[in-house]
Parts: sequence; structure tokens; C-alpha cells
Amino acid sequence: MSLITKNEMFLLEEIVKKNFASKYKGSVLGVMWTILSPLLMMALFTIIFSTLFGRNIDNYAVYFLCGWCLFQFFSSSISASMNALKGNKAILQRTPAPKYIFILGGILSEFLNYLIMLILLVVIMFITHATFHFPIMFFSIIPIISLFIMIVGLGLMLSIACVYYTDIQHLWGVISMMLLYASAIFYPMDIIPEPFRGYLLLNPLYWVIDQFRCFVCQGISPNAINLIDSLLLSLIILICGIIVFKRYEDKIVTKF
Repeated sequence: MSLITKNEMFLLEEIVKKNFASKYKGSVLGVMWTILSPLLMMALFTIIFSTLFGRNIDNYAVYFLCGWCLFQFFSSSISASMNALKGNKAILQRTPAPKYIFILGGILSEFLNYLIMLILLVVIMFITHATFHFPIMFFSIIPIISLFIMIVGLGLMLSIACVYYTDIQHLWGVISMMLLYASAIFYPMDIIPEPFRGYLLLNPLYWVIDQFRCFVCQGISPNAINLIDSLLLSLIILICGIIVFKRYEDKIVTKF
């Protein structure tokens, strides 16, 4: 996969604009849904679960949003990646446009939505008088980078897989729900019994969410080995994604 040329960069920008605009096409509130959706979910889960976990979690609203926003970025980006090639098959059949640009464009458009949700997180932190742990909270960019790399790798693989096997898109709905409950987004991990906690810790998405919360909510640095492990795993997934994509990208047009 070569470095992005000037023409490819222009194409990438156009794809990001198109994906971002089409997501809210026909909507009255438009991009405001990026704020309202997590805000409503936060209110719902805070009302229901803060009474259950209030003693275990300081500032439940911020705790929930830290996990929910990352999960939404992950889930939406994977969904966009799976449809990136099939959804643009008419273009890919007519032009020699680099195929990975469509996957990267879908992920970047979802990343813009995530940045908007981060603004909501900061606002909620102000409203709830949460402590801003400067300067350590700026290192929360590390788990975000780790997640972004992981998403690109998975997106490359799944975009190819969905061309060959449409059922993967239906299966993803089930997997996404399982990951939602296995990532400790609305509950503290310490309520899980020890024999089962180890299984949940195998979920790399939980690692990223926990590291982000350490930086933002607690103002502490996660274990350096855990940060390195997350980055290494994400890089391995990215390399696997590139290998799979390079192997099959020239064959997928015949599969549309």
C-alpha cells in the first residue's frame, strides 16, 4: 500500500465529506444527533445504573461517556468499513481508484463524529465539576491512536470479507452487542466474579477504554506494559489487515 499521493488525498477528502454529509442527509437535527444520541444514552444509563454503581464509580456520567464514545467510534467505523467496497462498487468497477481510500474515508468520517462526542464529554465534565487532570489527560491520545490503528486493520480485513460473505454484516450486529456488554462501558469491572473477569480481559476494546478512563477520569497513567501491548496488538491487526487486503483487492471487482 503506497503512500497517499496528492490525487489520492483529494479523493480521501471528498469521500470523508460525502460520508459525513450522507449520514445526516434528510435529518432535521443533522449533526446534532452526534451529541444528542450519547447525551440521551448517558442520561438513561446514569438514571438506571448510578444508583447501583454509585459507590463504585465517581462521576458515573463521565465514566459512561468515556467508554460509550470510544465504543461508538469503534462500532460505527467497522460498520462503515464493511460497506465501503460494496457500497461503492459502481465507482470501483469504472475507475482504477485505490480501494483502501474508501475504507479509510469511512473511518475518518466516523472519527470526526467521535471528535464531536469528545466535545460533549468535556462539556459534561464541566457541568458535573469533574477534575481535569492536566497535563496527564492529554496522554489519552495514546489509547485513541491504538484504537484507530486497530479499526483500520479490522476494517481492511472485514471490507474484503463482506464482499465474499454478506452474512458477516448480519453477524457483526451480534458481535457488536457482545462487545458492548464485554467492555465494561456502563458497569465497573470489579463487579465481575474473578473466574469470569479473565475472559473479559481478553477483549482488546476493554483495554483501550480502561486506559482512556485512567488518563481522563482518574488522572493516572495506566501500566506502561499494557499501553505497549495495546499498541503492539493494534499494529499486528493492522499488518494482518494490509496483507489480506493486498492479496484480495484486485479480485473483488469480479465478486460484486
